[in-house]
Amino acid sequence: MKFSLILATINRTNEIILFINSLMSQKFTNYELIIIDQNNDDRVKNIYDSYKSKFDIQYYKSDIKGLSINRNIGLVHVSGDIVAFPDDDCEYCPDTLEKVVSFFTNKPDFDFYTCNTKEKESDFSIVSNLKDDTIITKFNIMKAGISFTIFVRNSSLNLFRFDEKLGLGAEFGSGEESDLLLFLLKNNNKGYYFANNYIFHPSKQNTPEKMYNYGKGYGALHKKAVFQYGFYSILFIFIFTLFKNFVKLCISQDKNIRIPMIKGRISGFLHYRINKTRKNLINA
Repeated sequence: MKFSLILATINRTNEIILFINSLMSQKFTNYELIIIDQNNDDRVKNIYDSYKSKFDIQYYKSDIKGLSINRNIGLVHVSGDIVAFPDDDCEYCPDTLEKVVSFFTNKPDFDFYTCNTKEKESDFSIVSNLKDDTIITKFNIMKAGISFTIFVRNSSLNLFRFDEKLGLGAEFGSGEESDLLLFLLKNNNKGYYFANNYIFHPSKQNTPEKMYNYGKGYGALHKKAVFQYGFYSILFIFIFTLFKNFVKLCISQDKNIRIPMIKGRISGFLHYRINKTRKNLINA
C-alpha cells in the first residue's frame, strides 16, 4: 500500500518541519507528501527544497485561500491507495502509518479509519472524541474523527470533493471532515474509530470569533446531513445539542465563548444552501 498525504498550509513554518520529521520517522515508509502552499512568500517552498531529495514530496503553489479548496487541489495529484489530510501543525507517532496499513490489510471490507488526538506533552485533546473503539455510524460520526486523523481508501473518494463552503477560510468555518465521513457512510463505506491510537495536535485558544465561525460550520454540516444526505435522525441530535448548550449557558462562566458558538450554529443551519446537483449525484 502507498499513502498520499495532502497537506494544505498557510502561515506555518516550524510546524511543517516538525510534521515532516515525524513523517520521516515512520516505520512504514511508502508514502508521498503533497503540499499545497497558500502563502504569498517562499517559506514553504524553502522547506520543500530542503527535503525534496529525501523522500517523495510534491509542491504546488495556490493563489486561493481556504482549506477545502486546497485539499481539493491536492486530491487531483494523489497516486496512493490510502489518502489522508494532515494538518500543517500535527505530528504522527512513529507507528501511525504502520497501524493504518495493518488495519486496511486485516480488514479488507473496511474503507476508512479514524483515531483519537491529543497534545504531544499531555493527554489533553482539542476535541471531545469517543472513549472506546467502535464502528462509525451516523449516530457517533460527529465524535469519530477530525480531519488529520482520517485515512480513506482512494477508491472510496472517486466521487468526493470537499465542500468548499465548509472549513477553515470558508463561509462556514468547520465541518469539512465530518462531511467527508457522512459522504462515505451515505455511499455504503464502512469505517472504524480507534480511541487509543493518537495523532498529536497542539491545543489552540478559543476566541468568540473562532467559536462563531466553527459554530456556523457545525450548523451548516447538520443541515447538509439532514437535507442532502437524508440522515434525518441527525436533526434531533442537532436540536438536542443546541438545547444542551442553552442549559450550559445558564450555568457556565464562559458566556463570551458559548454565546457566539450557539449563534453560529443557528446561523449556519439557517443560511447554508443545499447543493441540489450534488444531492442528485449522491442519491444516484
